[in-house]
Amino acid sequence: MFTDSMAVSEIGDVISKLQKKFGVSSDRALSEELGLSHSGIAMARKKETLPYAAIVLACIKKGVSLDEIFDIESKSKLNDATFNEKKATVESSGSVRNSTEDALAALALVEEIMDDLLEPKHLDAERELLIRNKLRPMLIEKAFEHNFNEIMVKTIAEGALYMAY
Repeated sequence: MFTDSMAVSEIGDVISKLQKKFGVSSDRALSEELGLSHSGIAMARKKETLPYAAIVLACIKKGVSLDEIFDIESKSKLNDATFNEKKATVESSGSVRNSTEDALAALALVEEIMDDLLEPKHLDAERELLIRNKLRPMLIEKAFEHNFNEIMVKTIAEGALYMAY
């Protein structure tokens, strides 16, 4: 249940794309662009994980597409006519928020859920950080999948924590 969905080579690819998009050439400079300590990216490489929250917030702030950074393709390719029809429906109903708002909302929802579930467990800091880093990407994905339904996302998080113990 607690596995990263990214291989080590993919983590390197994401870091390279971030460096290119932010116009920096070193891990240290990228760390600073992401608002991390000067060794943040070097530590991420060493631990074979990514600082997802910092990446999301920095990309939103700079207007960088997360889809490009993480090589996310649309699950269903729509032809132009269908896309324009759906876009017109969404614009008239106002039912879909812009992607920046969605990303921030998903991140806030996931952090709140993790705070609620992990605080009573009184885990040591290293264990809690490990669990948060493993859960965060999966829960963000589930937040979008279940249309930000807090109960569904929290239930999934509880199940993942149960399986971890």
